Amino acid sequence: MQLSLKKHPDLPDVPLIVDLAKTDEQRQILKLIFARQPLGRPFSRHPAVPQDRIDTLRKAFMDTMADKDFLAEADKAQLEITPIDGASLQKLVTEVYQTPPAIAQKAAEILR
Repeated sequence: MQLSLKKHPDLPDVPLIVDLAKTDEQRQILKLIFARQPLGRPFSRHPAVPQDRIDTLRKAFMDTMADKDFLAEADKAQLEITPIDGASLQKLVTEVYQTPPAIAQKAAEILR
């Protein structure tokens, strides 16, 4: 199984841990626990930044992540580049913060 919320491109037939959950509660707990992986190195901004500037910064970031020279340098350094676009990251953060307290408590107990 993959201990992630998103399948690795090299392992399309290997199930995600959340795919093995038997109940919605288990899926919510696993999503909360594994959401920290894509949140590992987020960029943030002040809430008053205008949306057009946010859109420009998000596009610039994703363009950089697809730049052939950047990717060549990352490959030389043996770094795997797996960016997550800003809208998807924002959606994940919103979902995580909407986790019911009882689910968050169960996830915390599992991690102890």
